[in-house]
Amino acid sequence: MNFSRLSCAVLPLCSVLVACGGAQKPAVEPAPAADTTAVAVPVRPDLDNPTNRYSYALGMDLGKAIANVNVPLNLEVLMGAIQDQVDSARPVLMADTVAESALQDLLLQMQKQKEADEKVAAQKALEEQTKILAENAKDSTVKVTPKGVQYKVLKDGEGISPKQGDRVQVHYVGSLLDGTEFDNSVKRGEPLEFPVNAVIEGWQDLLQVMKEGMKVKAWIPSALAYGEAGVPPMIPANAMLVFEVELLKVYAEVPVIDSTAIAPAAEPAKATAPAAEPAKAAEPAKAETKPAEKKPAETKPAKK
Repeated sequence: MNFSRLSCAVLPLCSVLVACGGAQKPAVEPAPAADTTAVAVPVRPDLDNPTNRYSYALGMDLGKAIANVNVPLNLEVLMGAIQDQVDSARPVLMADTVAESALQDLLLQMQKQKEADEKVAAQKALEEQTKILAENAKDSTVKVTPKGVQYKVLKDGEGISPKQGDRVQVHYVGSLLDGTEFDNSVKRGEPLEFPVNAVIEGWQDLLQVMKEGMKVKAWIPSALAYGEAGVPPMIPANAMLVFEVELLKVYAEVPVIDSTAIAPAAEPAKATAPAAEPAKAAEPAKAETKPAEKKPAETKPAKK
């Protein structure tokens, strides 16, 4: 369905509907509509009139709903049905039960068309990212991570590279291949912190080849991002993601597991435990004063 053609058709018809809603006489005015360019100025309603203003607003709301219908519609029939419904002098040509059944058919057709459109778009997205990856492969400045994320270094870094268990602080801008931006920490003015293993596979792979202070532009294939599911409505199916990522800080994981895994390192810990127990030794010191107090009791029998 050609949505631009539908939108162009809906607007003039909505204007006719507005006129019909304000008073009965505008029902005669649509006759000059044959020449769209000539009618455009005369048909324009006076929006300073309160009735015209809310009537036009209602028409806009109706137009937005119609624009979301992704199957062919006969707008002349649609507008005629609205006139039949609001004008008691005109007969309604369909019973409510029949209308409900027809609307169910419409919803079914819309769902089928939506699925067909998404399938076509998903296939097109795969073809586009394959083309981009092939073009990037010809660029000597584009590098590739072990799992296939392509990236270009925009600014070198000299710090450490993060590992799976580390936390990182980054600034980033995320967009689709067509340039549509879906996330931007720079605009928010606040970098994001997260564990390396808590993000999509493509990000994990990319971060581990970066160094602290480095900034790159990266192309993450859909297979390493959100795949066929996408994240509707922001990220469609099979969408390749384009990121600018700046690795600001790496918070290396404390190697707790490594220290306990080494037996000799575990034994000194026990050895230091007694040294750490003076607090308990302090208590026995108090306890020793009590036995010392009991000794005079033992000397009494000696006197006897």
